[in-house]
Amino acid sequence: MKSIPLLNIAAVIAALTVLAIAYILVPEPRWTLAAIITAIGFAGSVGFVFYVPSILRGKRSGTDAQQMAAIGPLSLVSLLLLLAMSVSFVLALAGYEKLALAMLVLGVGLLLVAYLILSAALKVVENISAKGTQISHHVDWQGRVSILASTATHEESVAKLRAFGEKLRYSPNDMPGGSPQDAAIEQAFEQMSAQLQTDPAVNLTNQFGALDGLLAQRDTYLRSARGRA
Repeated sequence: MKSIPLLNIAAVIAALTVLAIAYILVPEPRWTLAAIITAIGFAGSVGFVFYVPSILRGKRSGTDAQQMAAIGPLSLVSLLLLLAMSVSFVLALAGYEKLALAMLVLGVGLLLVAYLILSAALKVVENISAKGTQISHHVDWQGRVSILASTATHEESVAKLRAFGEKLRYSPNDMPGGSPQDAAIEQAFEQMSAQLQTDPAVNLTNQFGALDGLLAQRDTYLRSARGRA
């Protein structure tokens, strides 16, 4: 995104502009060590306001969940940082150097703590978003059943596969963590696929009794799990 480098440049220009204006307006006797330090902090906080879009860009995910979750906290942190740094600079110019430096430390501490808390929160958001966007097993299985049905030449097996695929259409979506039956159903599909690769005319009908039972157990488990949620 070309606008992001431009905003980064704008952040640097804004910070330098603040420093230049402060240098022009503040009389030379007021430029103590505390005033210089807080002026740099104030200029940095102004630049940070323009740098926020770059941080949001870095939090990009497949569903933009992290970006959306970070907009509010980052905006609030940037405003609080700007307020703390501007107050510290004014205090330094007024001669309250220790208080000014304390306010500067408070602003930096606020930024660091907010960053750590936000990073931890965004990891949770991303994990939940990733789980919510995963394709449910039963949707994937429908595709595998269609492939198996197109490969098989045994008519009764093809009919069983299509009937099982129809059952999958009405199967409930996954819950986070899946169900205990998922692995067994996956294994059954792998076995049938291996058999069909060896002999497309193989009779698979004797395997659907167990598969139907596993699918029924999965449906019951997922519906009861949703009922308890």
